[in-house]
Parts: sequence; C-alpha cells; structure tokens
Amino acid sequence: MSRIKILIVEDELVIAEDLKDVLEDLGYEVCGIAISAREALAMIEEKLPDIALLDIQIKGGKDGIDLAAEINEQYHLPFIMLTSHADLQTINRAKEVNPYGYLVKPFNEKEILAGIELALSNFAKRHSKKENQESPEDFVLKDSLFIRTNGMLVKLKLQDITYLEADANYTQVHTKDRKFVIRSTLKELEVKLDANRFVRVHKSFLINLEEIEGIQAESVHIAGKEIPISRNQYSWLLHQIKML
Repeated sequence: MSRIKILIVEDELVIAEDLKDVLEDLGYEVCGIAISAREALAMIEEKLPDIALLDIQIKGGKDGIDLAAEINEQYHLPFIMLTSHADLQTINRAKEVNPYGYLVKPFNEKEILAGIELALSNFAKRHSKKENQESPEDFVLKDSLFIRTNGMLVKLKLQDITYLEADANYTQVHTKDRKFVIRSTLKELEVKLDANRFVRVHKSFLINLEEIEGIQAESVHIAGKEIPISRNQYSWLLHQIKML
C-alpha cells in the first residue's frame, strides 16, 4: 500500500526539515517542501500530494491563507493550516478558507498525527457524501435543476448536462444540443450538484463523469470538446475509472 504523500509549505527551512523528519518517522512520505505559494502550486501539479501542510506566514506576495483559497478553487486537496499565531484575527481569516485542521506551533508528534488523520478522514467523508442542504430557492431536485431562461423556469435533467463552464459571475451549462447561461458562479453550482456525477477537473470546468469520451494527461473529451484537466485531478480520475 502506497504511503500518504504530504506537501510542506514552510519558509523556515529548519522548521520544515524538522517537520519532514517527524512525518517520515510517522510513516508518511514528504513529497516536497515549498517556501512560497507559487512554488507550492507548482509542486501540487507535479508531485500530486494527498494533503498539504500550509504555514500561514510564508514568503512572497501571498500568504498561506491566500494559497489555501487558490487550492480550494483549483484542486481536490485537503490542507491543514500551521501557524505560531493563535490570535482571533488570524483564526477568523483561516476559517474563511475552511481548512481541514489547524495546528499551532510548537506542536508535537501526537498532535501532527491526529491532525493529519482527522483531516484525511473528514476530507473523505465530505467528498463521499453529498450534503443535501438545498433550499427551495436553489431550484434543485434530486435528478434535475431549473434554469431561468426567457422569463420562465425550464426543467433540465442532470443526466442531460455534459459540462459546466465558468464565465466570470455566470456559468455556461452545456447539454448535447443546447447551452444555457445562468447567473451563478461555478462554485455555487458545484455544491448543489451530485458529487458522484459532477466533478471539478479544472478551475473553470465542472464535468459530468458519465459523458467522458476520452482522457488524456492534460484534458478530457466530452461532447466533441477538449476540456483541460489539472494534473492532480487527472491522477484522481484515473483511480475512479476501470481500465483494460
């Protein structure tokens, strides 16, 4: 069984190396150490970690909370925030990006182990069970959603949707023969759709898994369109399909 791969994002290299030693002693694989948000995003694409440990205070124009927001937007990846600051302002900022854990320095081996295992467990639960919390104004049924077009609500079966594409504050909903434009962001629609059927493969695309016609390392083919896919999501997708 392969070991869990962890990315460390920490600009104090002595702390990062100490954390790496602890993680490896616990049986994890440290697939990289990044000192900035830019470097971390590149490593996520290249190394495909299972979880990331993000220090809040890192070098560069973006801190760890800014990085966490980008991870939420672009990747299927849980993360834990690391910080030596436990002030309420920092905690409130961190809460906005919904981390799967929060460790305050200095932390010990038991805290690290518990934090990682709980984060991975919560991440798995969140993505294996779709929370059905839609309210009536969401216009979502179990097998359909309603789209407002030409002054009326049109029922659209989920099985007829091939993919959804972000368009600023709007989203293009594509079926095999039509396209609808609705005033909702892709992120807002993602939480309303069945996670077992619809998956974000790129920051701008949400696809119907049942409509995939072909898969390449950097794209998937649906309804004659080539849709980009992040390397992290490509690896995840390969684990979901059956291959001969």
